[in-house]
Amino acid sequence: MINNELELVRNISEYYSKSLNVSREFGGPSIYFHIQAIKEQKLNFLSERHIEMIYATLASWGMHRMGDPDEVKAKMVDFNEFKDSIMSQNAMLVNFRDLKMNECEDKEYSKYIDGLKSIYSPLKVSISESTLVAHSKTLAHILPDLIPPIDRQYTVRFFIQDNKNFYSKSRKYRAVNLPDDHFSAFKDYCIRIKQMFDRCERELFQLDFNTFNTSYPKIMDNIIMAFVKNVPRPLEKN
Repeated sequence: MINNELELVRNISEYYSKSLNVSREFGGPSIYFHIQAIKEQKLNFLSERHIEMIYATLASWGMHRMGDPDEVKAKMVDFNEFKDSIMSQNAMLVNFRDLKMNECEDKEYSKYIDGLKSIYSPLKVSISESTLVAHSKTLAHILPDLIPPIDRQYTVRFFIQDNKNFYSKSRKYRAVNLPDDHFSAFKDYCIRIKQMFDRCERELFQLDFNTFNTSYPKIMDNIIMAFVKNVPRPLEKN
């Protein structure tokens, strides 16, 4: 564990409290479509509406921007391609549907993630060659109790940069480069998030299906976001 992980676990009550404001900061379609996707996951697993709500959530979370695909890399594939790539894995995904991060040991969880590799690879989500962010966010809405969403700005930064180095001398966030082996990074971050969760007082966490706290993996994601957001920007030098 690096300093960020140790500090988060050590001060989990503080960061959990701060994480409750995360949904308020995003609001609007970002939270609405997320909640709808999770509700459909519980009621109508991999139904047309479930997949539509995932697609809408990803777009509202910044995975799709208008513009020339040669210039704008944050662009999702067409809906039918997205849906077909998920439905082609339907039979396998059903086997993971009821698995929960909070109900398994580390070794068991690691095996579950390994079992997702054959599902992860065929997914079609974004036109970008990097799959870590797009695929994790998709799987987090298909298997929300097992998989946390991962993004570059918060999750990857949290795991690869000490908080004292989040900012450059110009007081801006340092660039975050994604690992070359996307699935290995996906597995590594999932496992480290679970390990942090297992060291926390989980009685502190309250699930609320009308907020971003829709699962324990998502709660951990919210706490990581709160951690990164609360690292103060360096003072401006005169």
